[in-house]
Amino acid sequence: MKIIGIQGAIKGELMKDTAYDEFIERLRSQSDIVSIISDYVPLKKKGKNYWGCCPFHQEKSPSFSVTPDKGFFYCFGCHTGGNVFNFLMKIENVVFMDAAKILARRLNIPLPQKEKSAEEIAREKELAKLWQANVLARDFFHACLTKTSYGKPAREYLARRGISDEMITAFKLGFAPQAWDKLSTAFTERGIEAKVMLKAGLAVERTSGSGVFDRFRNRIIFPICDLRGRVAGFGGRVMDDSQPKYLNTPETPIFNKRNMLFGFDSAHKVIRQTGKAVVVEGYMDVITARIFGINNTVASLGTAFTVEQAKQLMRYTDEFIFAYDSDAAGQMATMRALAIVRNLGAAVKVISIPDGKDPDEFIAKHGAAAFQTLIDEAAPLLDYQVRQALQEIDYSNLEGKVAVVARVVPALAEADNAVEVNAYIARISQSLGIDESAIRSEVGKFLAQSQKDKNVKMGKTIKVVSLSKTIDSALIQAQRHIIRLIWEDDTIIPYIQAQLSVEEFQGEQHREIIKLFFDAHHLGKNLQDYTLSMTLNEAANTELSHILLIDIQNTDVSREIDDCIKTIRLAGLKHLYEQHRLKADELERMGDSRFLQELAESQRIKHEISKLHYS
Repeated sequence: MKIIGIQGAIKGELMKDTAYDEFIERLRSQSDIVSIISDYVPLKKKGKNYWGCCPFHQEKSPSFSVTPDKGFFYCFGCHTGGNVFNFLMKIENVVFMDAAKILARRLNIPLPQKEKSAEEIAREKELAKLWQANVLARDFFHACLTKTSYGKPAREYLARRGISDEMITAFKLGFAPQAWDKLSTAFTERGIEAKVMLKAGLAVERTSGSGVFDRFRNRIIFPICDLRGRVAGFGGRVMDDSQPKYLNTPETPIFNKRNMLFGFDSAHKVIRQTGKAVVVEGYMDVITARIFGINNTVASLGTAFTVEQAKQLMRYTDEFIFAYDSDAAGQMATMRALAIVRNLGAAVKVISIPDGKDPDEFIAKHGAAAFQTLIDEAAPLLDYQVRQALQEIDYSNLEGKVAVVARVVPALAEADNAVEVNAYIARISQSLGIDESAIRSEVGKFLAQSQKDKNVKMGKTIKVVSLSKTIDSALIQAQRHIIRLIWEDDTIIPYIQAQLSVEEFQGEQHREIIKLFFDAHHLGKNLQDYTLSMTLNEAANTELSHILLIDIQNTDVSREIDDCIKTIRLAGLKHLYEQHRLKADELERMGDSRFLQELAESQRIKHEISKLHYS
């Protein structure tokens, strides 16, 4: 995802006149990154830089560095970095413009007023009405629960579930009366139009005749807030066995359940502090956890955990602990959620509830200490997958043994710790009473098939296999050195550009940085302008911060540039050679005479590599 930047959305939002250019430049020039970060992190000066414990992950030894002369920060522990805008965006969880406003307030710099189009004004008015409608609905439902006879059954239900008046107030829980139009009538009397109720998802249009009726009826209401604490939508839960058990606000201009997490608005700071997010299924699970002081808990709105929800959480932590219900449906939901988070690169653990169907019941029965023990002892992903296979499949016969192996092989193949995999293979072997070599053979077959699926298929157009899984460390250092030298003296760009193209740099982050430098130089821009780096995506911006914090001693700059260029060109040629060589091998196996052409090209590249080696 691109961070909003001067050449992207910011350009459209900020650069419609020179006032906005001047505003951002003034913020840039007057911002003291050390002073600003010190408001959040205690910093101590060591050498040229300042150091402290990173606010974005838990650590005991400081690995978070701020370089005042360059205006960047970087954490060598969690690899987060950027400039003062990036820091505020991450620590406050805001977009660029909100970070700019925070800086402006701190520096007492007035915000320039942007002229808005008629469409923008109309859009803002529409959204404001929806936010207002949701606030009024929340207050209406809350009053029905706490102050009217309509809410008595709901109050009794919540009391039986151990939900205190304090929690009812904290979460602004409510109750939607049984009647068809209590909310609609109240809103109409307040002058709120039916179209606003419909657009906010609070009402449904009648199929016969005119008018609307309430969407939520005879349900306990859970307001669902965005990270800023604004009421975006609602979840309604029945108090009996009627269906559907849960009813959410439909998708609206301000509510999309794929992006929302119940309780996230009050949990995100604790998640950042603890470095862990406990993900549960239901609203009641979150509230019960909070009653017992487990404050880093969020719920996925009773729906399947989504990529969007995972990405929201990963802005605060990369460790997820899933505590879904222990019934079959909950276990299936857990497996789906695990696949999503694992693919995003997060560390995943799973809580197995020993009794009771859900965390709510377990916490209420055993207390916070017992649940915290479950959190501390949560099983790593692979352990959970192996254990589930052994528990759920009857392996007393050959068919069952084959089924267990088929279930666990993909998990073993995807794990990246050889010691761990070996230990689990031994465990499975012992449990099933089969030889370890049989399991290893199946893992090998799975890996081979997976690679084959990615490679060329017989009879189809050949596509070159990617060889860039790992980039040589010498190449990384050469590319970083080139980037650092350019940052310090952009007059060397024409010389470098004459010998290296952007495509010759390996790794998306370095390619993006170099392209930005080349383009900026061509346009006459200052590379050290804070806002220029904001056009980079988050990973590239972090890498640039890392590069600028590396202490490099330049002795003979011209020679260093030439050495770096040679290293990069050699790596590019070697990569190209392997591509053509592999393609020639594949064509020859298929009996395609074009392999001679590919072989000749690979030999030509090999000769070029030899010349460069001895030049």
